[in-house]
Amino acid sequence: MPQPARVPVAAAAAPPIAWEDELRDLAAEIAKLAPPPARINLLLNNISSLTPEEVSPIQSALRVQLANHGERFGNGDAAETTVQVTLSEGVEGYVAVAQVKRNGTEQVAMVTVPRGVESAPRAGGVLLDAKLVFQQPTQILDFALPAAQPGEQTILAVLEPARLVFYSQGLSDWQFAREVDSDSAWATRDWRGHIDLSQVAEQGPNAGDARWQKNECKGDFEHPNTVACAVNERTGDAWIAGNVREPFTPPGGGDAVSIALQCRSHPVALATGSGDWTQGDFIQGYEMLGGPGQAASASGNPISFSGPITAIWPSSASSTARAVIHNLQTGNYEAYLVTASCSQ
Repeated sequence: MPQPARVPVAAAAAPPIAWEDELRDLAAEIAKLAPPPARINLLLNNISSLTPEEVSPIQSALRVQLANHGERFGNGDAAETTVQVTLSEGVEGYVAVAQVKRNGTEQVAMVTVPRGVESAPRAGGVLLDAKLVFQQPTQILDFALPAAQPGEQTILAVLEPARLVFYSQGLSDWQFAREVDSDSAWATRDWRGHIDLSQVAEQGPNAGDARWQKNECKGDFEHPNTVACAVNERTGDAWIAGNVREPFTPPGGGDAVSIALQCRSHPVALATGSGDWTQGDFIQGYEMLGGPGQAASASGNPISFSGPITAIWPSSASSTARAVIHNLQTGNYEAYLVTASCSQ
């Protein structure tokens, strides 16, 4: 039985304010030594007094800065360049040394960061918080939490490669309610799926449409017994996404979604990193500045995860997105609600 999870997962602590400029400078130097679109294997070694909780957001922020320079990420043979960043410290402060190994040569870039600067989020930035909703060993394509009506149980819908599963909220656990198996024998190594609960105006408050390759399920997702599935040959990748379009292309790649939030009169979007399926990932908030191509500016500090983000979709809830993570430490697929807010 999949294990429930309702403990909020705090966003990674922000690196000290001074690190922002220094990491930007370090990323610029690395990009000169490994010109994009190089695929780099980014490694970080901490021999300073910084705790793992302090180091994690530093690593995420550096990845964002490198992605802003057009760098892509990979591991092992998939990477053309290895970048080993070592965090140490001296009398005057912290030191970050990047050893860039490329084409049989090694070059070094270094920045120093003074001590004494307390951690704080960027002023006016997008603040992110992630709540772990559900986890299981089986792959999750998407999930949804239909709005519960008064007196009704909370329902969780989980879309897997071969079925759509419903759970109801118990006293201390998600309880299995119903599953609807796929009618199609279609198989692929690259499963994609989406649950759309946006048909409220036409069909009711929880009218849902779950789509994945060659399959579609429709019904009232708050009442699982009304949901029926059938083979639909049209459900390719483009049709699965429906009207959900990326607001911009994140630096270095990745996926982006718009959410129902504005900070400083700028629409907000969330975007993933550009790593592959063998490494941790992050979500970064962006403010859409308008103008040609909807210029996007990274805002606030990223939130890190212990594995790649396999799906991200805007949620029907205000200022929220749904994200699915493949946790490389546990092997589980994890469903998160990621909520954004504006710092004051």
